[in-house]
Amino acid sequence: MIDPIQTPVLGNGTFFYKEQERPGGGPLRTIAFTQVDIRPRPYEELENAKANVGITIPLEMYNGRIVETNIEGIDSSQFVNIRSTLVSPFASKAIGLVRGGWLPSSLAATQKGAVVLPDRNIVTEIASRFDCDKKIERAQDFLDLFQSAPVRINPLLFALEGNKRSLPTPDIARAQLEEAVAKLRKALPEATVILGPDSVTGLLRLIEDIRPAMARKQAFLCRVGPTLASPVAHRNMDKRWNDILATAKDCGVPLNSFVVLAALSTLVNPGKSAAKSLLKFSQSYSNADAYNALSDLQSLDLLVYFLALFPEIQTQLCTADRNLALFWVGSGVSDIVRDSGGIRFKLTPHHALLPKHYAERWVAELSLDT
Repeated sequence: MIDPIQTPVLGNGTFFYKEQERPGGGPLRTIAFTQVDIRPRPYEELENAKANVGITIPLEMYNGRIVETNIEGIDSSQFVNIRSTLVSPFASKAIGLVRGGWLPSSLAATQKGAVVLPDRNIVTEIASRFDCDKKIERAQDFLDLFQSAPVRINPLLFALEGNKRSLPTPDIARAQLEEAVAKLRKALPEATVILGPDSVTGLLRLIEDIRPAMARKQAFLCRVGPTLASPVAHRNMDKRWNDILATAKDCGVPLNSFVVLAALSTLVNPGKSAAKSLLKFSQSYSNADAYNALSDLQSLDLLVYFLALFPEIQTQLCTADRNLALFWVGSGVSDIVRDSGGIRFKLTPHHALLPKHYAERWVAELSLDT
């Protein structure tokens, strides 16, 4: 375990540490390492991080492979574990949602086997920030560290969301995928844009697979949305809670799902829940409104899907939507597995989403529903 003085510097997937001063004098000690695992950060640190200013967070890295060091007594064949504080002038507008929490986007992308799954806004941001791997003048952000870096990017979300406030048709999906690939390859030619020969076929199959579930969730949101457009009086809270769960069951939406959790969070935390900003309920809530909300929540479902099917890959959903990020981290997703029954996972909501007594009530409801 090394507890260094200076914040690490990241370059092309390699971290460099250098002492600011050495007790007793002598050459400053340095160490460079790569292929490191980084512990995801919790809800409170994301809540406190500001989108447009430099970030300061604890940094715990382990299983790093030593590339070079001048520290005597360190066996370069061993793994390195480092605990430090990241103090960076870079903002973290682009947030990497990962298994167990969040990380600044480029840190999540440096982990061994990492794949970046950017949403539409991030693809647009990358295209406006780089031109043929040259930085265009913009405020410093962790996205800048994608420059000339061998990151792997999957453009699926850009195509899946579409641009018509509904699931895209096959022609639109193809065109959107081609647009995303062209933007990413022009902006970051050193990156690997994951696009296999069957990518379009897989995308179209995925759209058709999720279409029925999307329709059920849209029906659910359109029914509960108008009832949650305004804060609910405390005396009516229990009835409205039961109505939400009954409506979910009637629409065929699993209670242990992001959309039901978001609706319940909006009910019990109407003034401060990230869910409220995601769902944007109104008295005239439409299918298009519901689709906009669900396209965000669907990206979380897809992140879980990738983590379950490819547990050896460090997949991150890269987004600039802080409410989506807070909702992911606050949902407390864990125990993601794929078995004969499909993909299963556990949600343990942070009190910012569901206060403790409501979270316990929801868990009890889930146990009765199984």
